[in-house]
Amino acid sequence: MNCREAVDHLYEYLDQELTPELEREVRAHLSHCAPCMKAADFEQAFLRFLEARCRNGAAPAELRRKILDQIFDA
Repeated sequence: MNCREAVDHLYEYLDQELTPELEREVRAHLSHCAPCMKAADFEQAFLRFLEARCRNGAAPAELRRKILDQIFDA
């Protein structure tokens, strides 16, 4: 697995939505690739941040607006 493939599967990996084989491949890549591991650590922290801020089931309106602005400006 290369870096591009690992990053393409990162959110599925973090959400434990991959097949066991693909999960092993991503995990193996992350264990040997410091830049991808750093990206995975950042994304995991980001997901924890969102979870902590959105416990009531809905993101605050300002956060939703900022996220959508970033998605559609990309």
